[in-house]
Amino acid sequence: MHVSTPVLPGLPDKHATMRIGGLYWLTCESPDTADRLCTQLLASLPASARALLVNAAGASRDLVKAIADERGPGHLTLFDLPKMSTKRLIQAVRQDVPRVRGGDNALWLIRVPHSGWDELVAEDLALWCSRAQDWLRSVGSTLLVVGDTPPPALLDILVRHNDNLSGLAQVYIAQGARHLLVHFWSNDSGVNGPHDFLLLDEGSGFRVSSRPEDDNVAPTTNDQRQVLAQTAVLGSEAPPTAQWQLFESADALLERAMDAQAATVIFALGGSDDVNALATRLYQLRSHCGRSVKLIVREMLQGMRQHEEQLLLASGANLIVPQGTPFLRFLTLVRSIQGHRWQRPMAAEPSSLLTRLQPLHVRGSLSPKAFAAAVKKMSDNTVGTEVRHQLLRLQPVPTLNPTLVLQQLQLRRYGDIACVAEGVAYLFLFACSPSLVDAALRNVFRLPWHNVLAGYESVLPSQVLPLPQFQSDAEAPADATLQIAANTQADAEAFRPLRPQPLSLQSLESRQ
Repeated sequence: MHVSTPVLPGLPDKHATMRIGGLYWLTCESPDTADRLCTQLLASLPASARALLVNAAGASRDLVKAIADERGPGHLTLFDLPKMSTKRLIQAVRQDVPRVRGGDNALWLIRVPHSGWDELVAEDLALWCSRAQDWLRSVGSTLLVVGDTPPPALLDILVRHNDNLSGLAQVYIAQGARHLLVHFWSNDSGVNGPHDFLLLDEGSGFRVSSRPEDDNVAPTTNDQRQVLAQTAVLGSEAPPTAQWQLFESADALLERAMDAQAATVIFALGGSDDVNALATRLYQLRSHCGRSVKLIVREMLQGMRQHEEQLLLASGANLIVPQGTPFLRFLTLVRSIQGHRWQRPMAAEPSSLLTRLQPLHVRGSLSPKAFAAAVKKMSDNTVGTEVRHQLLRLQPVPTLNPTLVLQQLQLRRYGDIACVAEGVAYLFLFACSPSLVDAALRNVFRLPWHNVLAGYESVLPSQVLPLPQFQSDAEAPADATLQIAANTQADAEAFRPLRPQPLSLQSLESRQ
């Protein structure tokens, strides 16, 4: 065993310690989490330990520069691997790592990007795992692989080949919180797992906490079959049973529901303007009534954004029923959560949730410096949540320059911003999942976006925002009527709508 204390505070020894000759694997939901966990692992090693860090996802010195001089292993060797294909990377690790001198009786930490680690490399990966364990036993060492953003196939591959792994753990985000799922972990105490922990971000590092305990006994309160609901959630339908009690206003429902213990409480959401007020009501009920009460939101008008949905779930809602759900399906969903307990972590106060999950009150074209600051602020606010944003590098059609592309944008939603940085157009879409980018582009461009863009590339803020071009305070392109350059006049004519022309009998005769 090379780690004298758990890598993460709060993680039990049986899920933390590693045995000599063992190969362990940890996948993380983002590169930042993977890097920070590598740093924290190395910093936790005692001075008597020997460690070797191999980084194929960046510079190894960047992972260790935050470790204080008095912390970490007494002997640490750093290696960097250049960017290469997944097959080539597996081959390089399999062939080159065992050749390194000084790798005996040590902890090896290999940081890899998991892009491309799918079924196409399954055989190569299985072969490497098998040979790695043989080599580790022969030199008395331990190896931990830490990777980021794994494709779904990777975990399936690793689980299938568990005979060649000593441990597999996964960091993921669900229900508004970061989790550490230990699939299995083998050491001197035996084989342990599976177990799901909360992984709390304390700024300087991560700490493990047990999840809220499930109640094995169903609540026995008198109101567990009662449904308290706003009248609007029924539409034109009648209450399904006598156990439904209806209230005209959300405030009246809130006042009555404050006495609930395990009842079902259903609010109607009329539109996005009501989200913040409803989030506050949900938070009041959840914090006052506990985890057994079931809180449901039925969306009556379409238009709720992803971050608004996440805000309601984080504030206490068990279920959000989308607009347009048929009434019988709605009743089925209500019945499906009976007996459920709310499992998300509770925020200290609701204003912190509103701040984190709301976009900045900014939209449209900005200077590169203002754009970078706004993107970083909104991205940082939603770290650890299920809200996803899209930062797009736009590729205009040959006849348009980036400034003209931005003038074709009509950004109405707060948090949707754009800029031109050194001749390159960028667009940030707040709370937009990857699957909805195409639909979002249709909404934000005045013309069909395929007529304006030859394509686009999704980029990570951490990769582009530190670049020098985002330090410019150059004035943003004006959101004015599109001024077409001479060489694009043909395109302007093509997009101009046809207009009726006055005709008379005389004019028709003159044309004959």
